[in-house]
Amino acid sequence: MFTSSSFDKTLKIWDTNVLQPADTFNFEGTVYSHHMSPVATNHTLIAVGTKNPDVQLCDLKSGSCSHILQGHKQEVLAVSWSPHDEYVLATASADSRVKLWDVRSSSGCLITLDQHNGEKSQASSEAANTAHDGRVNGLCYTSDGLHLLTIGTDHRMRLWNSFTGENTLVSVQGSLVMLVLALNFFVFKSPSPSR
Repeated sequence: MFTSSSFDKTLKIWDTNVLQPADTFNFEGTVYSHHMSPVATNHTLIAVGTKNPDVQLCDLKSGSCSHILQGHKQEVLAVSWSPHDEYVLATASADSRVKLWDVRSSSGCLITLDQHNGEKSQASSEAANTAHDGRVNGLCYTSDGLHLLTIGTDHRMRLWNSFTGENTLVSVQGSLVMLVLALNFFVFKSPSPSR
């Protein structure tokens, strides 16, 4: 089995034996991102980010979208499950925000990441709890799940403590961001070398 999503507003679950879609989920808007938990043993949810500000959770067992996570104000551009906790999901949006969710909780959002760690938030309600000064169009966890890496259209990449939500203040900016982002998927997503 593998999954694919597209600007055709679908998420497809493919049967690798016959190279045909086994199931198709249809959405109202463009699908920007999807991710299935790499460690889940108690659920078969695929998180989907679309042009809609709600995050959709598609259940492979039931074949339907079983949950909706509400909290973003604009389209959801990236989603990523924690490699440490099967119920924790990170989402990034065009609203400049990154949210961490516990999908078991009815209140949903655990924390909204704040690039200023709460210091500037009192001065401007518009800048409160924003991860970047622009759209957040990428995120991924480190392989150990301890940190979350985000990238935004503000030409910055930030590293966050994934348990506290604290900005570690390690930030890369400028044209190096694209190179580092490309390398990060290789470094953080590749399996650990065996010794």
